[in-house]
Amino acid sequence: MIAKDDIVIRKAILHILDTNRGECILSNTLLDPGPDLHDFIRNHIYKIVSSDDTKNCEFDPEYSPIYSILETWDESDETSFIETSQAIANKLYVAMGEGLDIPAADLLFVTFQAEGIIYLALLKMNYKESYTHEITEIPDNPVINTDIIKTHSLLPSATSRIPEAVVINLSDYHIKLLEKKYEINGEKAYYLSENFLVCRTSIPPKKKLNILTRVINNISNKYDGADLKTKMDTKSALQKEYVDNKSFDIEEIGNKLFGKSPEKKSEFDEKMEQYDLQYDNFTVTNESTVKKLEKQVMVTDSGIEISIPMETYNKLANFEVQTDVTGKSTIIIRNIDNLVLK
Repeated sequence: MIAKDDIVIRKAILHILDTNRGECILSNTLLDPGPDLHDFIRNHIYKIVSSDDTKNCEFDPEYSPIYSILETWDESDETSFIETSQAIANKLYVAMGEGLDIPAADLLFVTFQAEGIIYLALLKMNYKESYTHEITEIPDNPVINTDIIKTHSLLPSATSRIPEAVVINLSDYHIKLLEKKYEINGEKAYYLSENFLVCRTSIPPKKKLNILTRVINNISNKYDGADLKTKMDTKSALQKEYVDNKSFDIEEIGNKLFGKSPEKKSEFDEKMEQYDLQYDNFTVTNESTVKKLEKQVMVTDSGIEISIPMETYNKLANFEVQTDVTGKSTIIIRNIDNLVLK
């Protein structure tokens, strides 16, 4: 993964794609960012490349107009850089105009270098509405009027993560993409990947993990019923698989969790195949993505919620689940030195 300190900004230019006002204003000069703006751009790029919400994509070279443009540009030449940025900004403006609810934005077109590789970042800085002050002075009059007005063109803050962005590795044209669906011609569509970039996308790691855990939970609930211990052991085995391998090998996980039950294994394979994940092996970038695996969370029929760290659960001497013949469960937690009410 690219470290934030390794990101070196090479060139940047800003274009205004204000579809609300019907204005596509293309700059013909590069930005001259100082240290603060460098940090602003670097922070946004890092949030994109380190996110488990990004999709890994590949251009469709035969049909992608963006791929054709990038093949002929010279990133090191200032004139070529500006003209290329204008051509791509204009195509994005046209794509944005196809959907009424696609947000107007400024396009920050940036090249940066990390670990010896040059990348192109298209940062779509969607406008935000907020309030600011306005000062009105009347000539030859001592009266100064101050007012509060709503502005519609504020850019995202440095601490937020923008929801739409593209990062392209210029050595192999591999794409990292953050995108959202918007309504186009009456149907929700990913306009960035389908209409603008024209690329083939994959499911982002965070969504893959959500699919995997949901399928496992559904199978456990379906076949294990009131057997709380078996369901919790299944989640513990999934967490152990990640701790041991730092990745999620779908086929291996299916064998370890459900290999002894042909019925469960068959359903697991079928569900994974529906998402074309049956042979996938994926990793996550942020530890926060797998936080949900670090706890066993139970909610009783009376609304009581119990959250147990997986480390505590795995120490069987401190934790026990007993299920009687009627299916009722009793949870026993031992060796508690201190109890704090939150």
